[in-house]
Amino acid sequence: MGLPTGVHHLALATRDMKAQLAFFTQVVGMELEALYWMHGVENTVHAFLRLGDTCSLSFVQAPDMATIEPVIGVSHPGFSAGSVAPGAMQHLALSVPTEADLLTMRDRLRSHGYWVAGPVDHNMCKSMYVQAPEGLVLEFATAEGAIDVEQWIDPAVVAHCGITPSELEGFLRPPPFTSQGGKVPQPPPTTRPNFVFTGEWAPRGAVFLQLTDEQIAAALHSPTPPVPRRPAP
Repeated sequence: MGLPTGVHHLALATRDMKAQLAFFTQVVGMELEALYWMHGVENTVHAFLRLGDTCSLSFVQAPDMATIEPVIGVSHPGFSAGSVAPGAMQHLALSVPTEADLLTMRDRLRSHGYWVAGPVDHNMCKSMYVQAPEGLVLEFATAEGAIDVEQWIDPAVVAHCGITPSELEGFLRPPPFTSQGGKVPQPPPTTRPNFVFTGEWAPRGAVFLQLTDEQIAAALHSPTPPVPRRPAP
């Protein structure tokens, strides 16, 4: 109860929304399902591309992103095994149903001039790799079933990461949690690492971190879509 069951959306930054939408719709074949001004963020565009009924790939374009240069080895890995700063996304893998679908996707990409590596067999999945716009390292993968935990928890890597047997047991079988119905009080904002607000956001961020749940809900409340639904014929 109360556990995540999937990814609702993954949001990536872009300085060229049109180019990203063109790649993911015209090349990859995904459908655009939302394009609107981001909630509560001035002059910032938010887009959603459909992956499933409750799963989307999202892009965000803000004015100042036009002047922020990506740095290979810091913000972007450059290739599928490249390094980036801790916390940054190293690569994105999208799932396709079968190996035949993987080859169809390779045909789609290559027919638009994209160099594709793979498919390669990783046992847990078969994958291929391509460089998408703005340096995004993109993987497409297919798998026949769930990962076999018994085969894919390597004792040598467990030791390398400094994980003890008791810690590993906790990672494999997290302890249960009893919900209090949302009644656990908010801890002080400095208890754990928290949001970092810089530039023009700094004063607003300082205020934001002191708001109550009710105040945050009221400030960010935006339940109305930008385009009214058309009446049924």
